[in-house]
Amino acid sequence: MATTLKSSIIFSASVFMLLSMAITAKANVSSGARAKVTNLMMQACKNASAYSRDGDLRSVTQEFCLSTLQSNDRSVDAKDHLELVLITIDILKGRLTTATRNVEKMLEYSKKGTMTARDLSLCNEHYDTTVKIINMCDAMVMDYRADKGGIKPFQLPRCVDRAGFPVYDCRIIMLIDMPWADALINENVEMTMLVNLNYALLAPYDGNA
Repeated sequence: MATTLKSSIIFSASVFMLLSMAITAKANVSSGARAKVTNLMMQACKNASAYSRDGDLRSVTQEFCLSTLQSNDRSVDAKDHLELVLITIDILKGRLTTATRNVEKMLEYSKKGTMTARDLSLCNEHYDTTVKIINMCDAMVMDYRADKGGIKPFQLPRCVDRAGFPVYDCRIIMLIDMPWADALINENVEMTMLVNLNYALLAPYDGNA
């Protein structure tokens, strides 16, 4: 029985390592030319680097902020600060979609009833929760920008802040139970950084930040 369990764990780890390598390779594919840096982007990222969320991986550097905005051509045509926020929210949504797809792919190779399968299912639920929160934040930013819905400024960063907790919970699960799933862990870290970036961009709207 112990031998069978050990073999199953080794097999699962091997499969996940292969899938992780595939995910990493796909993530490393260059997307080509990057958008130029505008004065609006520079100012927004300079301001964002002064803010952080509580917890680890919380610092947002100006370089990370600019690199993220440069990954989307819409940043060049952004007319105001909140339009940049809508772009970084969309970038986070894209990462969440990819992460969910990768977790589901690994679930296909996991034996039902195992700790790994349960952990992956939990992460799937955490990501689904994050998507729902981010969609709500997205709508709030759009309403505030259009002066609709009676949204208060402080509600914007606090909404995004909530999105970071389920992502963080998933990362802790992976670090404890699936330390071999490097690609998924790195993907999760990147999403945490994107949540932090969105918070930092919106932090000036929170009087207590």
